[in-house]
Amino acid sequence: MIVYRITREKYARDLSGKGGLLSIARWHKHIPVIYASVNSSTSILEKLVHLQTGEIHNDLVTVSIIIPDDASSERIEIAQLPLNWRKYPAPAILQRIGNAWLKSKGALLLYIPSAIDPLAKNVLINPMHREAASLQIGDVQPFRFDMRLVK
Repeated sequence: MIVYRITREKYARDLSGKGGLLSIARWHKHIPVIYASVNSSTSILEKLVHLQTGEIHNDLVTVSIIIPDDASSERIEIAQLPLNWRKYPAPAILQRIGNAWLKSKGALLLYIPSAIDPLAKNVLINPMHREAASLQIGDVQPFRFDMRLVK
């Protein structure tokens, strides 16, 4: 299986999740994690929605992460989430859910719905899980936003 993320080139081959220690996002708070999307178009939307005004870097890349087909996984369905789960900023309960999942090390992957498009799936990758060593970096391709998206 292949999942995708858009990041700056200097972080393209980093699967440590270290960025999660330094940040807070919808599904975690100060804990190692890797966010990715099941398809590349969702990764574009996810990157776009998190950009600050004027923050379009010229060193972005699309990273393909290769995950063994038999990797352990769990999923969270929309029906399991509070009604306001798509709100921005995200409800703190989502960070508690994500952090608890990461700390449990019960699975390598957690499939979650995208708050931008609930029909799309994102995936949290737990770099602290014993199966994380099986992850491989695939293609790393330069990425530029279509300027029609960032008018």
